[in-house]
Amino acid sequence: MAKRSGVSVSTASRALNGSARVSAETAARVRATAAALGYRPNASARALRTARSAFIGLVVTNLVNTSFQVIAEVVQRELARRGYQLMLSVTGGDPAQERAALRTLVDHSAAGVIVVGSDGGATEELRALGLPTVHLARRPPEPAGDCVLGDEIAGGRIATEYLLAAGHRRIAIIAGPPDVPSGRERRQGYWLALQAAGVTAPAELAQAVALSPEAGPPAVEALLALPARRRPTALLIANHEASYGALPALRERAVAIPGSLSVICYEDSPLARWWHPAITVIDNNARQMGELAARLLLQRLEAAPGDQADYGEIRVGSRLIERDSCRSL
Repeated sequence: MAKRSGVSVSTASRALNGSARVSAETAARVRATAAALGYRPNASARALRTARSAFIGLVVTNLVNTSFQVIAEVVQRELARRGYQLMLSVTGGDPAQERAALRTLVDHSAAGVIVVGSDGGATEELRALGLPTVHLARRPPEPAGDCVLGDEIAGGRIATEYLLAAGHRRIAIIAGPPDVPSGRERRQGYWLALQAAGVTAPAELAQAVALSPEAGPPAVEALLALPARRRPTALLIANHEASYGALPALRERAVAIPGSLSVICYEDSPLARWWHPAITVIDNNARQMGELAARLLLQRLEAAPGDQADYGEIRVGSRLIERDSCRSL
């Protein structure tokens, strides 16, 4: 097939694998020849030659989070363009499940992995094995590869400043657990905005709960149980998973949004867009995060051993999408 295309075997291989090192004209000629000959790459043979297979792992904590759904779609698309297949593992935030998923990928000679992780031990194993890795959304203390993260402090601050500008002073937050970096950083942005405005927020207005829909209703109940003069006039639901329980809980309690309570959710979703009223959100640009993670990993895979750069960290900015769930006091 390479001879028929008029190129070397290595060039033909790169062309079929979508390498950027082959010109578009040459790649098109090789693919056309392969199609005419009915050629299909032998993935097993390639794995034996390269000691890695043609698939890449994506390990996430859950698929309740709309951002992870978007990221999975984007990563799959970007990898397919380079001839890779995606293997998705959902860990439920369980460290044992995360380690098991990563070991399975290593045992099957995965080319690399993109991981939304929660376990330091699993990261240590990845670092020791040298498997090309991109950490997504959460930065471990000692990364095993590049990191693509949201600018969570800025996101929490943008949301809180928006509510402060609307005249709110009793602003509550439902955030993720303190041991999850994104939850901790969003809450930090919230506190920084209040501090800059000279507003003291009682600790009772800050709820740190598990990343699950079931955690939303109890957090809402705790805030609504406060005496009227201490009850919040605005709420930032910075825990995306918990929003799936918090918004229905507010509706069940007949809380008028935004009449009685202004609400901002973190991370856009169909739920936020279709809710009545439509919910103002902090959009964390999940699509861009997925694209960057896939491209960074592909660059690592295609670089020559001597061309490997030091691990880097990219922060993707957030933006506020204004809808109908907030009002000025």
